[in-house]
This record gives sequence, C-alpha cells and structure tokens, in this order.
Amino acid sequence: MLWLAIHLPHLALELFPPCVPPFAVVDGAEQRPLVHSRNRAAAALGIGRGMPLSAARSLCADLVVQPRRAAAEQAALEQLALWAGQYTSQISLQPNGLLLEIGGSLALFGGLASLQSQIDAGLRDLGYHPYPGIAPTPLGAWLLARARDPEPATDRAALTRRLHPLPIELLEVSAQTLHTLRGLGLATLGDCLRLPRAGLARRLTPDLLLHLDRAFGLLPDPRPSYTPPMEFNARIALPAETANIEALLFPLRRLLLQLSGLLRAKGAGVQELQLHLEHRQRSASRITLGLLQPSRDSQHLLALLRERLDRFDLPAPVEAVALHTARFPALDQEHHELFAAPNKIENDRTTLIERLRARLGNDAVHGLALHTDHRPEKAWKTCAPATANTTQHVQAENTAATARPLWLLPAAQPQSLLGLRLLRGPERIESGWWDGADAARDYYIALTPQGQRLWVYRDNSDSRWWVQGEFG
Repeated sequence: MLWLAIHLPHLALELFPPCVPPFAVVDGAEQRPLVHSRNRAAAALGIGRGMPLSAARSLCADLVVQPRRAAAEQAALEQLALWAGQYTSQISLQPNGLLLEIGGSLALFGGLASLQSQIDAGLRDLGYHPYPGIAPTPLGAWLLARARDPEPATDRAALTRRLHPLPIELLEVSAQTLHTLRGLGLATLGDCLRLPRAGLARRLTPDLLLHLDRAFGLLPDPRPSYTPPMEFNARIALPAETANIEALLFPLRRLLLQLSGLLRAKGAGVQELQLHLEHRQRSASRITLGLLQPSRDSQHLLALLRERLDRFDLPAPVEAVALHTARFPALDQEHHELFAAPNKIENDRTTLIERLRARLGNDAVHGLALHTDHRPEKAWKTCAPATANTTQHVQAENTAATARPLWLLPAAQPQSLLGLRLLRGPERIESGWWDGADAARDYYIALTPQGQRLWVYRDNSDSRWWVQGEFG
C-alpha cells in the first residue's frame, strides 16, 4: 500500500475566498480571542498567529475578522473527500487534512509523479495550499506531510530513514507526554526508538509506543474510510457580505470543482442544480439550473450559472453561497475517437442552447416538432430544445404536397387575386372538424408582378382569398 497525506494547515483561512484587505480568523475564549490564521496583507503588518485580537487591531484598525468555524472546516474536509474520490476509493479524514490510499491508482494516472501532480494542481485550483507526504503507512505519510517533506518514501526502509530525524513535536500526543520526553533528553523520533522499549513503556503511556509502531509500519494501522452521502450539499461563507456578482464566482467555482470530482468518481453527471444565496436577515435566494443533458464540466456549469446571476436581481447582500443536487444521472463514457466531429457538433449545439436558456430564460428558447395535422398552422408545435422529433418527412417528390414555403405568416392575411398568376394548384385541405376550427381550403402557388412567390388559398366556405406563406 502507498498513502498520500494532504495536510492543510491554513484550512481555517482558506475556507473563505481570498480577501485583499488584512483578514484574520480568530479562535479561543470569547473574552480573549487569539489570531489563528491571517492572510498575507495582515502578516505584512506584523500580525502573527497566536497574537491577541486586541493587539492585532492595534496594528490594523481595519482588520477584517471572522471566528474560526470548526463545523465548516469539517464540512470542507468532507467536500474535499468527495472531490478526491475521482483518484481513489479509500479516503480517510484527518484533522486539517486527508489520507488517500493511492497504491492501486498509480497505473490509472500515469505513475506516482503524475498522480501527485494532478492532485496538487487540483487542490490549488480549489484555493487550497496543501503539504503532501507519501509513505507506505498512513501515519508515516501524515508525519512527513506535517514536517513539510514532500519527497516520497516508497518503502519501509526509506520511511525509517526519513522519520528518524523528525522532531517529537510532530507526534499527536498529550502535552504531558511531550514534556516527559523532553525531560528524558529526547528530541527526535529516532531518539525514542533508541531507548529500551520496556523502560519507555514504564515511564509513559502505551499509546506512545503504539503511535511509533504504526508510523514505522511495525503494527497495522487501519483507517476508517469516508462514506460519501447520497446528495451533494456544499456551502462556503464569505469573509464579508457582498452584492457584487463577480465576488460570488470564486466560491461558486470551488463548489463546482468539488462537485465535478464527485461526479467523476461516480461516473455520472448532473442535470439540475440548486444555487442558494444566503442573506443575513431574509430567506435565501434560490436559483435552479436545468440542463438538457447531464454534464460534469465545471467550466460549463459555471458559465451557465454566471449567465443566470447576471440576470438575477439580488434582494440583499450575500453572506454565503451553497450548492445542492440530489440526482446523479449516468454519463456516457468519453471516447477519444479519430472521427468524432458529429459528437462534437451535437455537444456544441447543446452547449449553445443551454447558454441561451441561461441568458434569456427557459421560456424564451424552444424547439420545434412536427405535429400530425393537415392544417399548416397546426402542423408544428413548440417543445423542449433538443427533443424535437424531425424524423417524419414526406416521401413523395414532385407533388403539390412537397411544394410548401419555408416561411408561414403568423396569421393568414386577406389577399386579392388582382395581378397574381396562379402557377400550381389546387391542393385541397379539409380538416379540423373535431376541434371546432374546421378548414376547407384550396391552396395554390401564386406569382406576384414583382416575381415573388406566395402560398395562397381560397376558403371554400366564403370564397375569400388569403395568403399564408412566402417562398424564398
């Protein structure tokens, strides 16, 4: 087995979109909060981790502050686990990070270096700054990640050499245990292993030896696998309220990238999304996005949602963005064939229709379908785009039935025969007795003095003439 540990020491800060002004996340007692994380603008002013908030505000009166949100951090890790499912099925959550068993995935992603590069690039694209560690044991990988040692240790011998010089402070043990180890003159993990085990066990709790044995691979270290939920629900809080649509795109893009990873793991797409824009003192604004066919292309989904947001009037500033979907329809596997132009044309057509619907609204974009009726004005109907059935056609050629104009007038207009020359006809249509709009007409193709061809008919009920269409 080979484990990849992903340590995210700045997770509390990276939950929020990038903030240009000095920004800090605080933690600790309400009466005396301490700076837990801060951005570069705050660090440049001398604000450091562990600094009391009062001291930080003395350095920057305009410091933007948010409390640390443990529940949001846990939710972000679970969303990252969903995203990471596209690389492996064995994922375990850690405080401020993930553990991924990647030994079985190397061949699928072009080897260790390629897989590590893809995961690192994906995490940075999501807005995180990961510190990786790779080892044959999960705890060994986690210790390397916390030590910020990205070089892979692919076997136990290499792992032992790399763990020996690591400081004991990386061990996730109690402060009392660390104090005792320092009192014994121990500074590294290798120092702990050089002492007699029996003596070390008498002085300390057995958890320390168990911890070391699992790290070095002397004992098995089973890890609980993360089980993904049946639905996708993800939320990102903003560092400050905003009514700027552009400011909503970063958190929305992160949510869509996480969703895309989940969909790749499932071999599925999404056909309906619910976007919730949360406000401080009123109910959330909801935007529903429907697609003609399932997709997991995060860029395409972001473009559609942006079109909808550009047309949406925000009733109040937004303080959080959430994304929800409950159905994951199967997505056809992509085949990179030599002659794939027809598929590409169809995908481009679908993309165009979805962009038009997102910009103009669903009610403004329709498809056209044939309808079984001899009356020309009722021989077609509107339908959902890309669902029209256009396979029916007239087989006969060189008959009056095929001589139909491309353009029909919205409604037939009265027409005088003066100056018209009838070229072809009549074609009799009698229909509609069952719905009260019965028609008894004789159709002709007529030529005007200007050379324009018209499609005209005589209403047999009153012998009046009408024009219903024009030929190109």
